[in-house]
Amino acid sequence: MKKIWIIVFLGLLIYSFGLFNGFVWDDEVMFQKAASIPGNIYFRPAISAIYWGIYNIFGPRPFFFHFFQLIFHIGTAILIYCLFKRFFKETISLILALIFLVHPALVEAVSFASAMQEVGFTLVGIIGLYLFVGRDGACPVSTKNILLGTTLLLIALLMKETAIVFFLLVFCYLVIFRRKNQDVLISYSIFSAILLMIYFLFRFSGGSLYVQGQGLFPIMRVSLETRLMNIPMIIHYYLGKFFYPMNLAIAQHWVVRTINFQDFWLPLIFEITLFITALIYIIKKKNKVFAFFFLWFLIGLLPHLQIISLNMTVAERWLYFPMIGLLGMTGSIIQISNIKNQISKILFSSAIIIILVFSIRSFTRVLDWRNGLSLFGMDIRKDSSFDLQNNMGVELFRVGRYDEAKKYFKISTQLAPYWWVNWNNLGAIYEHEKNYQKATEYYQKSVTNGQYYLAYENLARILVLHGKDQKKTEEFLQKSLKIFPENQNLLLINTYFLGSVKPY
Repeated sequence: MKKIWIIVFLGLLIYSFGLFNGFVWDDEVMFQKAASIPGNIYFRPAISAIYWGIYNIFGPRPFFFHFFQLIFHIGTAILIYCLFKRFFKETISLILALIFLVHPALVEAVSFASAMQEVGFTLVGIIGLYLFVGRDGACPVSTKNILLGTTLLLIALLMKETAIVFFLLVFCYLVIFRRKNQDVLISYSIFSAILLMIYFLFRFSGGSLYVQGQGLFPIMRVSLETRLMNIPMIIHYYLGKFFYPMNLAIAQHWVVRTINFQDFWLPLIFEITLFITALIYIIKKKNKVFAFFFLWFLIGLLPHLQIISLNMTVAERWLYFPMIGLLGMTGSIIQISNIKNQISKILFSSAIIIILVFSIRSFTRVLDWRNGLSLFGMDIRKDSSFDLQNNMGVELFRVGRYDEAKKYFKISTQLAPYWWVNWNNLGAIYEHEKNYQKATEYYQKSVTNGQYYLAYENLARILVLHGKDQKKTEEFLQKSLKIFPENQNLLLINTYFLGSVKPY
């Protein structure tokens, strides 16, 4: 029990300042500007219900979203400690759980309220897995545990689609550790198949197959062949962030477009070498535990390798689940190694230093998330992504630093001329400068690129107030209201226009 309290105390110590952070990045759209939590983009009813409950009980207050997210993260770390105890000594399990708790690469998953689903599905999925492992890892799995555990996996799936990896992971566990107990494996397989069929039936019938950002993000704009070329660098990125989580950044949209030594062959050779080494180790040592966590890592990475394109090339929060596999592999090597007492003391001291360094880095990273200006200002670089440049411009615009904002909006439009938000924001800068011709031009580009409601509002307003062609203005207003018939701002602008022009 004391070890669990160590996890709780350290978690609160590192992340408690984050409870007072505001909504940043996509949080504003999700929680601040929405009358209710949107549920029509993805089929994630379980996490939507949690969002809905927090929103309707406490309102759009960041504190409560951060509070529950932190509780989920600390709970996940405790479950990892309990799960690891089934395979490793208590001290090893505690150290690994603490590394997971304070790892800087996971700060995004804990501080970004819109990423609560990442922590949530992992938490629920581990509980489901734990029911199959049992208290000592050897007792028979009861029918009750099979039904309850698989149901929990379904709830995790209803939080995020990535949770489907838990169904495969439990199957791998049963094959590796409970192969002789065929009844459990068969029962689990049948019940899982039934629940998954029900899930996909509801998902398909609801038409929830929309991929947010299709055609917008760079990784979505390239072919499958090009996305496959990115796999070595993607794996390299996640391994690098696990071992050296110092250079952290959000909104990463880099794409490897050509096969070259640095971005393709070098990481590929390195990863093949690691993969072969791991297989040799598994075969030679017959280490089932290492094999299980090796599969955990591989299965956890699979949904994020861009075989199905996602809205970013890589994201630190996507390491949340696969990291458990890497930690489990580390624990299994230490567990079976014949380490002498002196070396054991050195390893323990090294682990304490790692936890301390990671804790300090995570604490400072949590502070980066206090508001948009601090986060984007910390992560921005000359070669940063189009949306990070745009977001930085938005934050500067809000505090009246218009000239600086204009620079970032221009960079964003150069990086993503096909987007709509950046052109709208650049138009807002020129409108502020009273350059209505340029503002109209850029609002029109935004409207042409996509059906962005704000661009329609801005262009309609500027045509009514400063336009000279009333017929063109009237046609645009009619078109806008056909697309957004319930938009109150457009209705108000149209009323003003009709009242300000002479009747025919």
